[in-house]
Amino acid sequence: MPFETLSARLQEVANRSMLYCRQRYGGNGMKLDQGIDTSILWRPTFYLRPSKFRIIAVEVEDNLYPNSLKGAAHEVSHYDFPISVYQACTLSAFQSDPKHKQVNLLKKHGFGIITVDEDGIVVIQHTCVPLAQHISPDLLDREIKPLTPQIKVAFRSAYDVYLANEGQGLQDAGQIVEGLVACLAAYAVKNNVIPAGALGGSLADRIDALYGTNKFKPHRAALGGTRDFIREFRNTASHPPTTAKQAAEKIRKCRKGFLDAVGCASKLRAVAKAVHCPIRIYVT
Repeated sequence: MPFETLSARLQEVANRSMLYCRQRYGGNGMKLDQGIDTSILWRPTFYLRPSKFRIIAVEVEDNLYPNSLKGAAHEVSHYDFPISVYQACTLSAFQSDPKHKQVNLLKKHGFGIITVDEDGIVVIQHTCVPLAQHISPDLLDREIKPLTPQIKVAFRSAYDVYLANEGQGLQDAGQIVEGLVACLAAYAVKNNVIPAGALGGSLADRIDALYGTNKFKPHRAALGGTRDFIREFRNTASHPPTTAKQAAEKIRKCRKGFLDAVGCASKLRAVAKAVHCPIRIYVT
């Protein structure tokens, strides 16, 4: 009998959640009470592989945010296979959490939440991306704090895309950085700091043109960092993975790239402020 170590009520939660996941994602690779890999000590209640490069693992427990999940996060995030992790619990446990303190921690740390009520109705209260991809809204808000309202809106839009498609989200974030470079270059041309022909070159050419001027000499670190960002991450999303390991590596690169894009934007915004360049960006 499956889930023998669980109470009768949690056996119902496990069976209902498993059936729901099977119907929603298919039953490919379904495993019960088994470890995912020897490098991950956590043994989920069940897990399945809904696609070639994704695992969904579920921990059934009414104690919200159990130690088993806290301990698993690091190993799962660094495993060479993208894994989304959910906690499944009774609806009453979910509703009884004071001020949703534990629920909010689960969400903040990248876990999804599934509830099952007394009638066996299953609801995904919070969806999640693979843990290696997760950027919490709190972290995003902290990182974009120095930016202008327009740029904040642009990054929040890119973040929404990132949650659905990490590669496209990174591309959108990169376009914001490109927009800031274009804004600085146009301002420099208008003020006779660089020649008008510089606007017809590549993004790297425009950065190099700014880099070589006395006006932007104090800001070469920000410009050089932006050039490095563009070289390293601009094409990350355009290389589709062919193995699970490559998929996991791409996700980690996209996460780092997205946060680096915010960092570049913050530095470029500071440059614009220092040289009295009005910020106007246009992204598609």
